[in-house]
Amino acid sequence: MRRFFPLALTILITIPTLAAAQERDDVLDLALYLEWEQVSDPQISPDGRQIVYTRRWVDKMKDRWTSSLWIMDADGGRNRFLVDGSSPRWSPDGTRIAFVEEGDPTGAQIFVRWMDAEGATTQITRMEESPSDLEWSPDGQSIAFTMTVKTKDDFFPSIRLPERPDGAEWTGNPKIVTRLWFRRDRRGYVDDGYRHVFVVPATGGTPRLLTDGDWNHGGIAWTPDGREILFSSLRVEDAEHVWRESEIYAVDVTSGSIRQLTTRRGPDGNPVVSPDGRLVAYTGYDWTDDTYITATLYVMGLDGSSPREISGDLDRNPRDLTWSADSKTL
Repeated sequence: MRRFFPLALTILITIPTLAAAQERDDVLDLALYLEWEQVSDPQISPDGRQIVYTRRWVDKMKDRWTSSLWIMDADGGRNRFLVDGSSPRWSPDGTRIAFVEEGDPTGAQIFVRWMDAEGATTQITRMEESPSDLEWSPDGQSIAFTMTVKTKDDFFPSIRLPERPDGAEWTGNPKIVTRLWFRRDRRGYVDDGYRHVFVVPATGGTPRLLTDGDWNHGGIAWTPDGREILFSSLRVEDAEHVWRESEIYAVDVTSGSIRQLTTRRGPDGNPVVSPDGRLVAYTGYDWTDDTYITATLYVMGLDGSSPREISGDLDRNPRDLTWSADSKTL
C-alpha cells in the first residue's frame, strides 16, 4: 500500500486544481449585482388568459431599483412590456389595470390603464404620500388603498423661532422622536404618521378617508357586495407597545362605522372574503413568546363567528390566500 500513497496524494492535489481551472470567469462580485432582475406580483386576468407582473432591475444611472409592468399569455407566450410602474391589479371585468407609478406631484400615484388596443392611461390620484395595497371594488367603480397620514409635530408648540434671513443657510430642524417605532432597517428614520384606509373613484377624484386614530391599518379586502372593507390593525391604546397583536376589522364604506371580527390574544391578519360573502379566510396564531412561530390558516363567518383552523399540520406560513369560485376551497 505504501507505494500507492504518493499517487493517491498526487490525485488529491490535482483534483482541486483542475476544478479551479474549470470555474467560470463570471464569478459573483459586486458589479454583478447591478445586472440582477426580479420578477414578482403576478396577477391573472379575470378570464384567465393573461398574466401581468412586475419586473424590477437596477437603474445604474440613477443608482436605484426601478420597475415596469410586463404582460404575457397564460401559456407563457407573447411576453412583452406594458407600462412603467408596479403593483398591478386587474379590474373585476378585466378591462382595466390599476397600478402605482411616479406621477404629479412628485411621488408615487395611482394610475388606471385601459387594456384595449388604445391603452389610454389616466392618473387618478394626486397625493403627497405613496399609496399601497390597491384593491378594486367588486363593481369596478372604486379603488381602495392604504396610505400614511402624517401626524403634526407639536412637541414644542410654544417655541417661536425668528424669521430666517433671505439666503441664509441654517441648520436643519432637529428630529424629534415621540414614538417607540421611529426607524427601519435599510431606511433610517421614518415619517411620523399612521397608515389608513382610503377609497377613490376609479375615474379619478379626491380620496376619501375611511379610518381614523393613531393606528396602522393594512391587508385590505372588499366584501363581495361592496359595502365593507376588511383590514387588520390593533385599535387599542398604546398599540405600538404591544408585541405580536393584531385583529381583523370591517369598515362600512358609506358610514365609516367599524366593527371588530377577532378578539383572541395573538396576531390575526390577511383577511380574504369568500365569493359568496359568507366566510373570511385569514392567518394568525395564538400568542406565544417563542422566537419563531408558524402561522395557521383559519376560516370564520363574516360576522366573526365560529373561527376554526383548517391548515392542520402544514409546516409553512400560508400566504397569498385565494378562494375558489364556488367558495368551497382555498
